Amino acid sequence: MQNIMWTGGYVLLIALIATCGVLLMRSPPYVPQTSDSAPAVAPGWLLRARWIFLAAVPSGLLVAVTAHISTDVAAAPLLWVLPLSLYLLTWVLVFQSRPLIPHKFVLMLQPLAIAGVVYLLAFGGERNLLLTLGGHQLCFFIIAMACHGELARTRPAARYLTGFYVALSFGGMVGGLFAGLIAPYTFSWIAEYPILVVLAALCRPKEEDVPPLLAKISRWSWLLVIAAGIAAIVPLQMGGEALTFMREQMVSIVASIAALTVVLVVLFRADRYSIASLIAIAMVLVRLYPNEDGKVETVRSFFGVHKIVTNADGAYRVLMHGTTIHGAQRLLNADGTPVQGRPEMITYYQADGGIGGAIEAIRARKGGDLRAAVIGLGAGTLTCQNRPGEVWRFFEIDQSMIDTAADPKYFSYIRDCYPDIKPVLGDARLTFAKEPDGLYDIIVVDAYSSDAIPIHLATQEAMAIYKQKLAPHGVVVMHVSNRHLELASVIVG
Repeated sequence: MQNIMWTGGYVLLIALIATCGVLLMRSPPYVPQTSDSAPAVAPGWLLRARWIFLAAVPSGLLVAVTAHISTDVAAAPLLWVLPLSLYLLTWVLVFQSRPLIPHKFVLMLQPLAIAGVVYLLAFGGERNLLLTLGGHQLCFFIIAMACHGELARTRPAARYLTGFYVALSFGGMVGGLFAGLIAPYTFSWIAEYPILVVLAALCRPKEEDVPPLLAKISRWSWLLVIAAGIAAIVPLQMGGEALTFMREQMVSIVASIAALTVVLVVLFRADRYSIASLIAIAMVLVRLYPNEDGKVETVRSFFGVHKIVTNADGAYRVLMHGTTIHGAQRLLNADGTPVQGRPEMITYYQADGGIGGAIEAIRARKGGDLRAAVIGLGAGTLTCQNRPGEVWRFFEIDQSMIDTAADPKYFSYIRDCYPDIKPVLGDARLTFAKEPDGLYDIIVVDAYSSDAIPIHLATQEAMAIYKQKLAPHGVVVMHVSNRHLELASVIVG
C-alpha cells in the first residue's frame, strides 16, 4: 500500500511539472519594464571587487566569532547557532523593500561596534561571561548589518543582478574559506578575528561632501596613526618599567585608541584607511602586551587553540583549551629550586583526587597489575599512574596534543614516566572499538575540548563498546565536571 502511495505521488509530481512546462511555453514572451531614465550603466570591475569584499568580511567574521566565543569564552553546546542566526537575519533586514533599521544609522553604530570588539578582546572573556558573549554577538550583528547594507545600497539595475548575486556568493565563499580553512593552518591563535575586524573598517563607504575644515582635520589623523605605531613598538625595545606599564595598562590604552577612532569617524569623518590603521595598532597592542601573567604560547589545530601558560614566577606550567585547564605541572619547588625526579600529578589528576582514588581502588580490588585505557591525553599527566608491569594505552584525536605533551620543553610527564608511549591517533569511538574484548581493568574517558563534550563518547552505544572491552569487574571512569551541564546523571543513565 505504501509503495502504491509513493508511486502515485511521483506520477502526480511529474504531471504537475509537465503542466508548468506547457503553460510556460504558451505564455507571451517577457518584456522587461523600462523607465524613461537613461539606461543603467554596467557595474565596473572595481565595484564587483568591492561586492566580493563586502560579502567576504561578514562571512569570515561569522566563522571567526563562532570560533572565539565557543572556545575562548564559553564552550557551551550549540552556541554556534546564535551567530549564524544573526548573520542570516542581517540579510533579511537589509534587503527588505523598506529596511527596518536605516542604513545611515547602522553606519553610525559600526565604529562603536568595531571599538567594542577591540575592547572585548583586550578585556578578556572570563570576568563577565554574559556581557562578553552578548557583546561579541551584538558587535558582529552591527558590523554584518553595515557590510550587507552597503551591498544593498550599491546593488545594480535588474539586468545586472545575476552578476551581483554571483559576487555575493563568491565573497561569502572566500570569507568562509579564509576563516574556516586557511586561518587554522596559518595562525597559532584565532588571528582571523582581529584581522577581519580591521577589514570591516574598510567596508565603510568613502566619505563624501566633507566640509573643508573637517577634511583638513581628518588628514591630520595620519599623524595619530604614526604616533600610535611608534608608541606601540618603543616599550618592547626599552623593556623594564615601560614594558611593565604597557602590560598593566594595556586594556586602558587599547580602550582609549578605540574611543579615539569613534570620535574621528563620528565627529571628524576621518577616512576609512586611517581608521583601519588605528584599529590594527590597537589589535597589535592586545597581542604584544597580553594582560595574562607570565608567558603564553599557543598551539592550534582543527580542534581549536591550546594555550601553554607559564605563570609569572615560573613555578607552574598550565595547558588550557579555551578557558578550561587540561593539565598542569609544577616546575619549581617552594624554595625556587627546579623539581627533580618523577613529576607530581596535580589539578584533576592528583593522587588523592577522584581519578587517583578510582585507580587505587581498582588496583586493590584486582590485587595485581592493571591494564588501563585512557581516552584523551591532555598534558600526559596520567602517564605517571603507570607502574612497572602494567599496560597503559592512550587514545588521542589531536596530533598537536600528542606533540605538545611529548615535548619536554612544555611538559615532562611522558619523558619521565612513560617514554615508550605510543598513543593511538584517531577518534576513540572508532579506534577503541578495534581493541580486544574483555581486556581492560579500567577505562578513563576524559576527552573534552575546552568545556565542550564529545557527545558520541557518552552515548549508550559508546557505553556498550566500553563494557565490551572491560575485563570482569572492570570499571569505566568518566570526567563529568562541566560549567554548563549536569553530566553525572546522564552518564549513569
